[in-house]
Amino acid sequence: MKKTFCAWLMAVGLAPAAFAQSSPQALTWKAQTTFNAYLLRDLHAAYDQRRERLQKALASPQALKEYQAQAKRQYLSVLGQFPEKGPLNAKTTRQLNQKGYRIENVIYQSRPNHHATANLYVPQGKGPFPAVVLLNGHEMTSKATESYQKTARLFALNGFVVLSIDPFSQGERVQLTDKTGKSLTRGSTTEHTLLNAGANLVGSSVAAYMLWDNLRGIDYLETRPEVDRNRIGAIGNSGGGTQTAYLMAYDIRIKVAAPCSYFTLRERSLELGGIPDGCQFIPGEEQLEFADFLLMSGPKPLLLLAGEHDFVDYRGVQEGYQELQKVYATLGQPQQLKLFTWPDGHGISRPKREVAVAWFRKWLYQDEKPVQEGEIGTLPEKDLLATTTGQANTAFAPETTIPDVTYRQFKALAPQRQAFLAEQNTAALQAKVREVIGWRPNTSPVSSELSGESQGKNYRLEKRILLRQGELPLPVLIYRPLTGKPHKLVIRLEEKGKAAAAKNDSLIQGEMAAGNVLVLPDLRGVGETQDDPKLNDPKYWTHEYRNAVLSLHLKRPLLGQRVQDLVTLLDFLHAQPHWKNLPVHVWANGLYGPVLTHAAFLDERITQAQVAESISSFETYLVKPIQQNMYSNVVPGLLQFYDLPDLVNRSNARIKNLTL
Repeated sequence: MKKTFCAWLMAVGLAPAAFAQSSPQALTWKAQTTFNAYLLRDLHAAYDQRRERLQKALASPQALKEYQAQAKRQYLSVLGQFPEKGPLNAKTTRQLNQKGYRIENVIYQSRPNHHATANLYVPQGKGPFPAVVLLNGHEMTSKATESYQKTARLFALNGFVVLSIDPFSQGERVQLTDKTGKSLTRGSTTEHTLLNAGANLVGSSVAAYMLWDNLRGIDYLETRPEVDRNRIGAIGNSGGGTQTAYLMAYDIRIKVAAPCSYFTLRERSLELGGIPDGCQFIPGEEQLEFADFLLMSGPKPLLLLAGEHDFVDYRGVQEGYQELQKVYATLGQPQQLKLFTWPDGHGISRPKREVAVAWFRKWLYQDEKPVQEGEIGTLPEKDLLATTTGQANTAFAPETTIPDVTYRQFKALAPQRQAFLAEQNTAALQAKVREVIGWRPNTSPVSSELSGESQGKNYRLEKRILLRQGELPLPVLIYRPLTGKPHKLVIRLEEKGKAAAAKNDSLIQGEMAAGNVLVLPDLRGVGETQDDPKLNDPKYWTHEYRNAVLSLHLKRPLLGQRVQDLVTLLDFLHAQPHWKNLPVHVWANGLYGPVLTHAAFLDERITQAQVAESISSFETYLVKPIQQNMYSNVVPGLLQFYDLPDLVNRSNARIKNLTL
């Protein structure tokens, strides 16, 4: 009978040995989408507030102007500081005569020794002419891309000077190259995103860097005698559409604008998984909708160009346009807003180009005749190169690259970081660190659910779910020695998830033999709550890009959220009477390293912290921008105040950071 009962236990998986080797999952549901859904709730709450504010503002022109001013203040606050303007040192390196206009291959310096490459299209005839800044999308050929050449040519044939600028990471401006000028990444969106991590850490962004290039492009146009500086507009497709919106919102010199394959509802786009690359967002924008950038300095003549079958969500286009219609109506200028939709996909196709040129002629020439493109041709890329080598990185020595720009900002911030360290009041320092990482202390009580338990040879294993109002559920494995009083609490933060540590039997047995309680948690986004890899494009070099960007958008960096999870775990452990006074040793590796460094600095209940196989300084992200998973720990503006070694130095020797 006994034999039969044991056989039954084995069959159903309840024998002690079998149960001890069961799945390390503590949550009682599949949780891959849990973190994203949690963030989306915050996102929708933010935009609910924004809609409420806008609805109230639509009551009167004055109220709407106040809304515009508040949106502009928020934009400027997240944009960061721009450098002082220096000499452009512009030059034309080649001129090509075309029928009805000429093309000049142009180079100017937006920053000292940082060269922007462009083509300037100048109509024949007597000027000055109105001008258009053409902001190109993510094609690597950039200004030489067929649709962008045809856009510039059509404008030039209709009486506009056009400056078509290579965004950096594209055309002749690839930043991460080998000595021959060959790109080290898979394309512009990857390079933009990798460079953005470092820019964010010093309080800026790739979007802001690009905006500066474009502002300096307008400065260049104003030096040209062919240009009427009072009649300047901007048009851009895709990523260039984003830059058109940022430029229109910032610079009053832009009188007319036409973003293409860009405009939709940001809230809807983020919910549908349309996570932008590093040049298409600025951390902390939070409640700012795409429409807000287009109305900040309105009501300027604004043409929205859309493809009915674009991957840019068309329902969002329609709903966002309806919102803008109300804005322009309240401001008394409904005729200055137009949506043109063509039944195609992404890009500035011929019908969109024709409508765009007609729109600019209407407002800058007071001419409402339709425009037809005809056969206007294009040139091979080699004819449009402004540099001698095809890349600024190899044409100029030394060339200041975007990583150089970011690193120089880091060096310039050294006095601010020194001032941070000079503060003797530890509590004041801790308060500032909490503010920087966007940590929101949660004083709600922690409850615990036992979701499973088993017994090994010399320990008891509990699977627990820690619950705290306003936070994600925290899955934890707790190993307790069967005999004796525990000596200390040992928390292991394994970046591959607690399941990886649970497979390490020698680790478990070693801690049990030492009389320690071993605690293995999965902080949010790791292990059980790790996001579905299929929903994170590998070109961004991080397995949790969409949740990282959502968190940055909401001013809640992943690092700060994970610090909160660790604090929740400490609150639970210290609420247990028999563990309350035990020392707490925490070990972390990989992406968990900066999390533990912050938590140990902020919470002295951690008596010893050891970081292994992780970065020891955020400076690493600046000098080596090609690396995986940087966005797991990016905190905007952090390097304006401190770096990881600063926290280690102020931790009274409780933190040991072991570099790779």
